[in-house]
Amino acid sequence: MKIFAVLVLSVLGLSVTGFAQQSKIDSLLKSLPAVGDPLRRIDQLNDIATYYTRTSVQEAEKTVRESILRAREAHYKKGLADALKIAGVIYYIRSEYTVAIEYYYQSLKLYEELKDFAGEAKILHNLALIFNLNKEYEQAYKFARRSIELKRKLGDSLGVANSLLSVTDYYTHTGKYSQALEAGQTALERYKGLHDEIGISHALLQIGEVYARQKDFPTATAFYKQGLQQAQRIEDYLQIAASYKKFGELFLAGEQYDSACHYLRATIAVAHRHDIRREEVEAMRFLATCFEKTGSLDSALYYTRALAAIEQEIFGRQSKEQIATIQVIYEFEKKEQELGFQKRIVRRQYIAIAGVSLILILAIMLGYKFYGLNKSNADAKETLLKLNREINQMNENLESMVHERTEEIAAKNQRLLEYAFFTAHEVRGPLARILGLVELAKIQELRHEHEEIILRLQEAANELDEVIRIINRKLESTKRI
Repeated sequence: MKIFAVLVLSVLGLSVTGFAQQSKIDSLLKSLPAVGDPLRRIDQLNDIATYYTRTSVQEAEKTVRESILRAREAHYKKGLADALKIAGVIYYIRSEYTVAIEYYYQSLKLYEELKDFAGEAKILHNLALIFNLNKEYEQAYKFARRSIELKRKLGDSLGVANSLLSVTDYYTHTGKYSQALEAGQTALERYKGLHDEIGISHALLQIGEVYARQKDFPTATAFYKQGLQQAQRIEDYLQIAASYKKFGELFLAGEQYDSACHYLRATIAVAHRHDIRREEVEAMRFLATCFEKTGSLDSALYYTRALAAIEQEIFGRQSKEQIATIQVIYEFEKKEQELGFQKRIVRRQYIAIAGVSLILILAIMLGYKFYGLNKSNADAKETLLKLNREINQMNENLESMVHERTEEIAAKNQRLLEYAFFTAHEVRGPLARILGLVELAKIQELRHEHEEIILRLQEAANELDEVIRIINRKLESTKRI
């Protein structure tokens, strides 16, 4: 009975608060026809589509398709990037993750071209969410960290809080619960400081899941209740469905099957009404398990078949959307290629004209050069002949000079030989006699012969002096040569 009362109050809460969200959409729709600027109109369509993602996914899809078409026609990259991002959100809500990723990557490419770091950070955050759901946790963590880095550089406190929840999800699924709680609490405090009610709801549910994984069911229940109340206040149907599912999953883990079935059915009702396929599919899977546990095999089989039908429908729609997306991309790229081809043709024509002009200029310059060369050819030839004659004359003079110098060197060599012969024979004779007489003078017994020895020394000295004079004359005559 208590559970039934909670469900009734929840539905009443939705019906009351739904008007505020719808009034924002109505106001934007009413002012849309008056928007004359095509780019501003695209931006407003994107705003409308964003609000519709919380109330009616079908209307959001219609609006965003119009925005994508108009943005491509206007070559408005920023508007196209925003629209593709919203399309990714729509398919994320429908659990068509492959298509969502395709739209996200297209949007990311445009944001990178525009150097729009804020848009790039949001896409990285959204990709982290999908990879967490696909259990590719390491990849999800990388995207989340990159998103946080960009948002911190931009001073985007709200964006950092959003990405911290992706990090919380990563830590939760990898069993790092203390780190998960720290990241989740940090995100919650940021949301509260910014008075962001949507973020507060998300953070409360995320923290509740960390406690549920640790089997601390009372604490998890408290956080889930706060998250549900917050989601109802802001008409966030995605979070309302997620809250109901969390309660159903929690009661299923605690083997309180009646309560689990009630919350899971409530999840299916809200999710089906608002085309939130991800929560609907998961709720059906848990509900089939719940009935199986209680022995209601017919009900379990019913939900299993319903689940298979929805998954088949999602797969079929996803395939169609993939084909449509590929076709749109192909047409867009084809136009870009045609434009590029035309640009290349024009560029080639410019290059050809420039090439021909350059060739003509070179031909004129070469012609002028050849004319000048031809004119000076005769002068150059005469100059060369004159130089040749001068070189021949120089060669003849050089040969004569070489011959004379050779004879002079030969004469000098002959005189040097004569000088060497003369000094070797003529000088040695007198010198030897002088040396001998000196030795005789040293002998005491020959005192009576000293006068004769001195006389002979004088003769030998005179003879040596004459020889030296002859040598000097020869040297003088050699110098004159």
